[in-house]
Amino acid sequence: MRLLVLGAGYLGAKLAELALEDAHDVVLADNWRATSREQLEGLESRGARVETVDIRDSGAVRALLATPFDRVHLLAAQASRPLSISDPGYTEQTNLVGPRVVAEALGEQGARTPVVYGSSLHVYGPDLHGEVTADRPYWPQGDLAHLSKIYAELCLGLYAQRHGFDLALLRLGIVYGPGPVEHERPESQTVVDKFRRLVAAGEQPELDAGGRATIGVVHVEDAARILLAAPVEPGISAANVAAETVTVGDVARLAGGEPPEDEPAFAVASPFSYRHALRDYLAGAP
Repeated sequence: MRLLVLGAGYLGAKLAELALEDAHDVVLADNWRATSREQLEGLESRGARVETVDIRDSGAVRALLATPFDRVHLLAAQASRPLSISDPGYTEQTNLVGPRVVAEALGEQGARTPVVYGSSLHVYGPDLHGEVTADRPYWPQGDLAHLSKIYAELCLGLYAQRHGFDLALLRLGIVYGPGPVEHERPESQTVVDKFRRLVAAGEQPELDAGGRATIGVVHVEDAARILLAAPVEPGISAANVAAETVTVGDVARLAGGEPPEDEPAFAVASPFSYRHALRDYLAGAP
């Protein structure tokens, strides 16, 4: 298959790596704001084509899609909560305008190319309890990065219905683990890898509210494998992508070699199988 990965960062690069291993033709596109172009040289040497495209630029997106693809993976986003506060304009333009631009360009193309969108478990809101299923309604948000995921899901759904392309909305938990592209800035690191690095450096992770918050987590290889296989059904579908739930306090304990103590406040219903466990990763597994 010929795949387009919009967003060549942490998860997009891992998706491309797996796709190349499966002998797919891969095009990666990014605006290089959070990721350095040089970080993709390894994937490029293995056969990926790497392009400079900003999903806010309708002309550039249309030019990129002039050659048809078998599938489009839309992962380009400003996903950082701190950065959404310090740069709300860029967050809105990338996370709101970008998905509309991509959907419009695909609709104009008329090829009904399936789209896989990397969304977030945060669409369900904070303070979750019980089992979180994919039919749980959206909930109010506390920052633009996650609020925009709700808009993007609805916007892409609108265009998918209008133009008849399949759409998989994959709501990802916090992604962790090694990949071809990793970010060094603390605000761009997820809590699992941040805590792992802190403990390895002999530092103690800081816990907000005692670390009682529950999070859903998924290893980057599992997340990329699931994204690569999507969509698994026709039409518009939504599914959660999280292998397990854990409190932030237990992430810190596991990173420090201690056993977990807390009971997570919620569990995530997910239709996928997972090969990686958080405990193994924080104990030193890749």
